[in-house]
Parts: sequence; C-alpha cells; structure tokens
Amino acid sequence: MTVLQPKRRAAVERSASAVSAASAVSAAATVAAPAARRSWRVSSAPQPAVGHLVVDASHSALVPFLAAYPVTVLVDDLPLSIRWGRTDIALPPGRHRVEIAVDRGEGWGCVVEAVPVAAGHTVDVFYRAPVLPGAGALGPVPQQTRGVVALLAGLVLMLAILGVGVWSLLSLVG
Repeated sequence: MTVLQPKRRAAVERSASAVSAASAVSAAATVAAPAARRSWRVSSAPQPAVGHLVVDASHSALVPFLAAYPVTVLVDDLPLSIRWGRTDIALPPGRHRVEIAVDRGEGWGCVVEAVPVAAGHTVDVFYRAPVLPGAGALGPVPQQTRGVVALLAGLVLMLAILGVGVWSLLSLVG
C-alpha cells in the first residue's frame, strides 16, 4: 500500500518497563544477560482517518510495448510511479485531483479527474491507456480502449493501398 500524506508523522513512545529494562541491561554490562526486549507502542493520540484509492491501470493487447513503461499518477500534484495492475494508495479524506498518464515523455494517455475519497472507504478507479497517442480513459467501472476504431481503419486503408499497388504491379508485368 502506498501512503501519500506529506508531513504526517506517527508519534511513537517507549513504555516505562522497556526503559527500566534497558537501563538494567546497561548497568549489568559485565554479566552476560540476554538483551531486554524493547516494547514500542504507538501513542494514544488519535490518528487521522484515511481512505483508499485503488488504481487499476491496464492497456490493450494491441499496444504491448506500453507494458515496458510505468504509469505516472499525480494525486494533488504529488507524483507516484506505479506498475500496470492494481495499486492501493492511502489518502486523507476529501476530493483529490488525480492525473494518470503513461510515462513515455509525451503524456501518452493523460487523463485528469476529481475523485472523492471518504475516510474508511475504498474508491476503485479504472484507467485504460489508449491505442494511439491521445487521452486515456478513467472511471469507476472498467473502461474501453480509445482509438481502436481509428487504428483498425488505418490498417484497412494501408492494406487497401498495398493491395492496389500489388495488383497494378502485377497487371504491368502480365
């Protein structure tokens, strides 16, 4: 789990029995006694409640090269580099600006959304990288891949041009 909470520190105190045990061990340094266990406890100060944002990042099988690049997530302008798949990010409650893109240098699949996160709750968001350079898709349900129709239309057009070229070449020869 990744925690994005700047300037948050957990107050940790040593218990009185651990302090007295540690001083007894240092006083009896000449005797080979086992080291006293140190017991740490978190202070009773209330810890801020957190919510969880689970980012499910995926790409189409039509663009397998994207698997080599990490996914960059900016939550309230705090950068985080994640892998493809599901990543849990602990956040303070509230509305957060989430920006996700494939880290290829030119912002492939960049998408920005405002995501509300409540304390003690988990919010799932699904990111889908596009097939062609452009905006990705982000939403509360699994997303469709953008740019598939344009890619397939381009491939059909290229095959048609190649077919016409081969046919005209064969008609000249024969």
